[in-house]
Amino acid sequence: MLNGTCLVYSTSNMKVREFEKNYICRYCYQVPLDNHTCTPNLQCKKHDYYSSNCTIDSNILCLGSRTFRRNVECNFTSGYRTRTVFILSILLGGFGVDRFYLGQIKEGFGKIFSFGGLGIWTLIDSLLIACGYLTPEDGSVYIT
Repeated sequence: MLNGTCLVYSTSNMKVREFEKNYICRYCYQVPLDNHTCTPNLQCKKHDYYSSNCTIDSNILCLGSRTFRRNVECNFTSGYRTRTVFILSILLGGFGVDRFYLGQIKEGFGKIFSFGGLGIWTLIDSLLIACGYLTPEDGSVYIT
């Protein structure tokens, strides 16, 4: 950690303000994700990571190349909303509608023929959807 003193001058070279600033020394590739811009991958079709070109914001001081490759999380979505799936699970979960909606056809038929596991499977699915554990079949993430 570095400590520096910043002086701000007006146009007449009179000191207007002086303040202390702490700096953390890092290589550019170690800077947190919110301090750089990465090229998005619009082709990703599952929740995974992809290699992207990233550039550090101009107001960040760091060591090394300001442009580098970094693995970035792909947040592919098919347009499913958590709220919609949760409501379907509560109201029509006994008929497997929530599983059919998510693209999980086999599980949907299983819920139909077991009447939602006599309500137990429906209750468990509602909890899994609320926790974010039950996701669409294509591996996409929910829209919040």
